[in-house]
Amino acid sequence: MASAITVKCWGCGKSFKVKAEFAGKKGKCPVCGKIVGIPDPTQKQKPAFDINEDVREDARNEVARSLAYGPAGKPEEKKKGILARIFGK
Repeated sequence: MASAITVKCWGCGKSFKVKAEFAGKKGKCPVCGKIVGIPDPTQKQKPAFDINEDVREDARNEVARSLAYGPAGKPEEKKKGILARIFGK
């Protein structure tokens, strides 16, 4: 291959090389068969999720509260297992 791009499969973790003509496309991993994106080295890659994005502080706090307390705004009770329900513990 004159010019090759190294791709790492997110499914199995194996790395392999593909021809540069496939940059920006998708293809199957030759090991596990998962579909992987082939990066285009000529394009600047943007991270999939940037925690430093311009998000209001109160919006971040609201998301953190909803993850910690659930939709009711208070800590969710842990559900009892089957044995605890049968034996009342």
